[in-house]
Amino acid sequence: MTSARPDPNVTPAASLNERFRAGFRRHAAGVSLVTCATPAGPVGLTASSLASVSAVPPMLSFSVAHKSSAGADLVASDRIGVTILGEDDALVAAAFARHGAERFTPEQGWEDGEDGLPVLKTAPVTMWGHPVHVLPAGESWLVLVEVTRVEFGPAGGPLIYHDRAFRSLQQLPIVLERPASA
Repeated sequence: MTSARPDPNVTPAASLNERFRAGFRRHAAGVSLVTCATPAGPVGLTASSLASVSAVPPMLSFSVAHKSSAGADLVASDRIGVTILGEDDALVAAAFARHGAERFTPEQGWEDGEDGLPVLKTAPVTMWGHPVHVLPAGESWLVLVEVTRVEFGPAGGPLIYHDRAFRSLQQLPIVLERPASA
């Protein structure tokens, strides 16, 4: 077990907002891309806020900041694509996380999808759906999407975001066994 270490960038006098952000930097999260089609072409962003909401009907959520360059397009769209990234997709995630970086290129593995939304062929999972609720939440929107289609790509390790960096997992030498069924 590792010992707790203070974050040198957060002083005890830091504002609650600064401490909140620093706290979530210590929360490891999966990385996904949320995309939509616009008349000018596809737009998208990286999201580590993706969450499963309901299995029946299939529904997920993500949040997007009002100031995000793609935010207004995403919340106004009637179709959303959510691409869950694997460890081999780190360069794509980095491009989507940088303002002005090139996105949706064939070199990154993108192809045109049958419904106008781009498809990243290297991604482990892609889901498509439509927003059913957009809720204002502070400086962000919380978007609930009803999923209408799920496609699987190559299996592999997950891509996670932790402490301002993209990472992959190493399996720990712990075996979790399921209890024997009766």
